[in-house]
Amino acid sequence: MEINLLKYFTIQRALNTFKVVSSFTISRIVRKPVVWGMPLSYSIEPTNHCNLMCPECPSGLGALTRPLGLLSADDFKNIIDQVKDTGFYVQLYFQGEPYINKNLSVMIKYAQSKNIYVSISTNGHFINEKTVDDIIKNAPDKLIFSVDGLDEESYQNYRVGGSFKKADEGLRLLIRKRNQLKKKKPFVEFQFIVMKQNEHMLDDVKKYGRDTGVDKVVFKTMQVSSYENALHFLPSNQRYSRYILSNGEIKIKNKLKDHCFALWRTSVITWDGKVVPCCFDKDANFGLGELKDNSVKDIWLSKPYQDFRQGVLKDRKGLSMCNNCTEGQKINILELEH
Repeated sequence: MEINLLKYFTIQRALNTFKVVSSFTISRIVRKPVVWGMPLSYSIEPTNHCNLMCPECPSGLGALTRPLGLLSADDFKNIIDQVKDTGFYVQLYFQGEPYINKNLSVMIKYAQSKNIYVSISTNGHFINEKTVDDIIKNAPDKLIFSVDGLDEESYQNYRVGGSFKKADEGLRLLIRKRNQLKKKKPFVEFQFIVMKQNEHMLDDVKKYGRDTGVDKVVFKTMQVSSYENALHFLPSNQRYSRYILSNGEIKIKNKLKDHCFALWRTSVITWDGKVVPCCFDKDANFGLGELKDNSVKDIWLSKPYQDFRQGVLKDRKGLSMCNNCTEGQKINILELEH
């Protein structure tokens, strides 16, 4: 089982969840932001450095304008200490490759010691014979392997600078070690972005998932930032595209409604303590506050955060960050329980 939420619920966390859901519901009705609770989950960025150069990733391309760096263990612990009573889910990733940060194991164990579920997304290149024992010993609850090909040609089409052989070996080694030690963690999710160059492989991906012993296979639609990239990458099967192409323009399929639950249930924190609305603000252009000056709670309830929520309730299309939103677009194709 991927996650049993009851295991992480205390009376205080359950009450906070009720506050979050009810205040969001009221906000939709009155069209003004009412916020009673604190985030249920957080995305906390261990680093925005990356070893790959994926063409639609600003981190890998070196296109981020914000500084590159590493989250310190002390800063992470400080964040967890502030949110542990009400939050129960932490994604230890945002931009970059989390395992570049040598303090990642310390962060995982500290969050888990506060009964917080920890999820990490990796490209797998830092999992090898030298590191696997420590990774298993300090395993996150869920580890997402992002691998978008089943051979070097299809893999390197998007995962530029990477190696399918290295990712494949890391994945198989991790699962073999986990099973040998009879460990339940990590729950391993194999994530595959569907694009023109690999859409013919989907049946093979399902078979690969069974062969390697992953717990879940997830197909994802691809984000693109230009019409040229859309023509190059988007699959022909419309089921796996989040866009419609027309007259030289790309348009998201989703109808953007003037509300977003993410602004009531989760928050994103960069490695250097900037708080941003959600994972689509990759360059922290919509910064809502900095933890060096304020607490998580003060920022969450601040006027800039409330103004941003009001902007979404009034005219979500008017916010550039929201125009590529994938809400409801993830496609779970296959789940394998072991």
